[in-house]
Amino acid sequence: QKYAYSFIETVAHYPHNWLGPVSHNFVGQCFSVLGLNFNVTLEEFEQTYDHPYRDANLTYIFSAVPFALRGVESFFDQLPTLLAYYGREIMKDKPRNSGLLQKFYELTQPVPCYLEVVDVWTLVVRSITDNLQRDDNTIDKFLVEPLARLSFSMLRGLVKLMPDSTHVKLKDICLRLAVLARYGIFFVKTYDFMLTPMLDIFEQHFELFCERSAISFVHSAFSCEMSDKSSFVQLYKFLEKMLNMFGDGQQMDADGNLYLRIFTNQLITDDFLAIQFETLKPFNRNVLLMSTLQYLQTLQRHLASTEAFPIRFVEQILLVLLNGSATQAVCSMAAQLYVTLSRRQYDEKEIVVHIIETFLKTQHNSRRCASYDQAISLLQNYLKDLMEHFPALQRFDHYIFVMYALNVRDELILFTAHSIYAIFELYTQQYHNNELARQEVQRLLNHWPRLLKRNAQRSATRAVLLGIYCIVDFRALAKDNLELLKNLETYSLNMFLTDQSLNVTEFASLFVNICDSIEVSGNKELLVMTAQTLQDQYAEISVQLISLDGQEHQSELEELLESYALCVSRLYSLLKVNMLRGHQVCDMYDTLASQLFSAAKVNESLALYGYECLALMCGMLHRERDEVEHFELHEPKILQLAKQLRDVSVSQLRKTSTNFSENRPWLCSIILLQVGLHHCLPLNAVIYDLLINKIADETLADEARSNSIFKSQIQEIYLLFRQLHTICTTPLPSNRIWKTLLQFKMVVKMPDYISPELAELIPVLIKRHFVSYAKCLPVINLHICNESTTRKRVNLALGAHLQLIEQYASVKDAWLLRLYVFNATLEMLVKNLSTKRASTNVARKRNHLMPLQHMMLLVCTLRLEKSHFMNIGRLLFSLKANLFGDQNELELDKFTIQISAHKYRCEDAHATALMADSVLESELTPLPPGPLTKWQAEAFSQVGNI
Repeated sequence: QKYAYSFIETVAHYPHNWLGPVSHNFVGQCFSVLGLNFNVTLEEFEQTYDHPYRDANLTYIFSAVPFALRGVESFFDQLPTLLAYYGREIMKDKPRNSGLLQKFYELTQPVPCYLEVVDVWTLVVRSITDNLQRDDNTIDKFLVEPLARLSFSMLRGLVKLMPDSTHVKLKDICLRLAVLARYGIFFVKTYDFMLTPMLDIFEQHFELFCERSAISFVHSAFSCEMSDKSSFVQLYKFLEKMLNMFGDGQQMDADGNLYLRIFTNQLITDDFLAIQFETLKPFNRNVLLMSTLQYLQTLQRHLASTEAFPIRFVEQILLVLLNGSATQAVCSMAAQLYVTLSRRQYDEKEIVVHIIETFLKTQHNSRRCASYDQAISLLQNYLKDLMEHFPALQRFDHYIFVMYALNVRDELILFTAHSIYAIFELYTQQYHNNELARQEVQRLLNHWPRLLKRNAQRSATRAVLLGIYCIVDFRALAKDNLELLKNLETYSLNMFLTDQSLNVTEFASLFVNICDSIEVSGNKELLVMTAQTLQDQYAEISVQLISLDGQEHQSELEELLESYALCVSRLYSLLKVNMLRGHQVCDMYDTLASQLFSAAKVNESLALYGYECLALMCGMLHRERDEVEHFELHEPKILQLAKQLRDVSVSQLRKTSTNFSENRPWLCSIILLQVGLHHCLPLNAVIYDLLINKIADETLADEARSNSIFKSQIQEIYLLFRQLHTICTTPLPSNRIWKTLLQFKMVVKMPDYISPELAELIPVLIKRHFVSYAKCLPVINLHICNESTTRKRVNLALGAHLQLIEQYASVKDAWLLRLYVFNATLEMLVKNLSTKRASTNVARKRNHLMPLQHMMLLVCTLRLEKSHFMNIGRLLFSLKANLFGDQNELELDKFTIQISAHKYRCEDAHATALMADSVLESELTPLPPGPLTKWQAEAFSQVGNI
């Protein structure tokens, strides 16, 4: 109020030359409030407003002191309103007749005069902001923030005069202040200070700011690099609010142009779409992704055409669905927006193709598709999110159209097949409860034979289509359409018998599924016919092979051998599922052995499964010896062939090749022989260790992730390996099975296909070979506890072993096994430390006792007795005697404290248990009662009275 009086008084005293002194004083006071030096004289100021203000403020740093700034902001907020009030009061005394006095009243009106002063302020600030274009603009950057903040405070006060004010210069000054205030948003504190009130100003006075200032301010705010982008959400909500307001109100400017059109024309420029493109990227938080999508949905509703959105932009919306961290709500919104925009530009078939192509381009080599299962799961969720808003994806017609279309890239065909597989798997799960799922499953299966024929030359695509048959719910399909099921069986069997382009894996899986289907349909005569057909075919080819002379008919012989190899691979498929009997193969094995062992060079196709086929034949004949006529004539030859086959397989495995696919036939042959003829072909340590070394190869886990065929081969080997340990009734030839078990829960990269296989092998070892497993665990414990393995990973692996032990071993065995592994590990540490202590090459600063960090996990739940602790004390004393290095000493001290604390817990629990009236149950488990078994007595012979 004081300033307003003074201002009006000064203007009244000098109506013609007040501007220079007043504006000079005003700018100086503003600078002073901000802590800036203002050394420009009045004379210099009246000549020009462009001065080197930076030179007087070389060390200036703006400090936003809240209470000081609040006073200044309040001042500029109230001043225009107060001046307007005084102006109205003064005008009440204005003379009615024209003349000098009336002119005086017009010249000294407070608000227009204040606008003149603010006009000067804008010119001063503009002279400083213009310096930002210079190379040496460091000082100017420090000056800009406080000046922009003060300009914003002036703007907040002046807009209160609108829209009733008739002052011509008011709108122009407000627009200029809005431009100057915009520089403040490039500074964090000022950004937070002015964002909300500035947006409120734009909303309240859209007639003035809509066309330029509001859009420029919002664009600049979006352009700021922010660690916390929550303010972007507010900006999107503002834009949404303005769009809806203009859409509902249909407001127009003075020229009759809709504000909605003015606004949207700016929002669909490349500059603005680039902002949305960035905020749709996966590293943004879900709340920002949702705000961006909701804004775009609102924007497109108010557009006559969506041609402004290029295909790459629409694709970015689609990629939100493939963002692993996006919530379901965000994915659903992205799917809805994508479908809405796409439908306004493309037809349904084009959209389906684009959806598949986007997945192909962006996810083909991504980490999230490291395995086939992961890729299909990701694709399935992706399509499922889109189906809700785009029903065309729910029907196979559009996918089949792509599969049949001409001039389509093989890659697109392949990923369309993957999409069909993903949706078919989804519909198979929903088959019983979803009518659409039932219709579409049957629709696709009716097309399935034609799709296979169409893609016969595309091996990868055909493999995917064949995979569909693997996941058919035959029982459910038989209830609805038995005829379709039988047609598929007939077609599949015909393909199995005649299609020479199928690989051996496809042979095997196809026939297994045919058998599963026939088990449901009861169409068993097909299998009988298949077995007879192959038996006849084999006999015919065998006769031809005998009659041909290799030298004279070399080309014909090679062609015949290929046919023979295909026949053997089909026989192998039948043998695997026990669809051939001993009397059928007793006339086959001799010819096969001759081709494998007597030929100068074994046919490559025959070598793939010929050796395994012979092993299966030998095993089957021995198993069904009572049903085979004159078996005594075959028995010596079978045993001789089995030994010869095993020797050949062992010899091949000993070669340096580490390629699992090359080793697989030999591994399978050996295990099949050991399983099928275990009574007459005992397993020795040399062969057993050789098998373990090949199966324990750590590279298998990586290869299984990248190749589904390879994964199935590994699963087959582990299945046979389990059968070998199940059928072996004698003690294992060696205890080196620990090499295989080392990978249990220790594979870092996911998915881990090895651990599930080992999780099925370990129960077999616990039940059938407990002593061997017990002796392996301490070795495993020492190997996995090292500096390269995290503590969490080791605890996970050790805990998984203990969980299986508790589940499959007897209560007493489980209790004693924990203690045995604990003691045996300590004994091995004593030996290792003694050896390393004597060696001169061992690093003295390394921690050689890291396994101690995980040892308490073994016994922390056991109530140990005095004799147990005496043995532990003896082992710790031996460890201490061989100790060297500070790290080893520190590790042993920590472990000693832990085991001592456990000793006191055990003593307390024992004392509590002796109290007759005690009702407290101890957390520690005592040794279960009962006599010791042989292994238990031998394992704890040194502990004394256990």
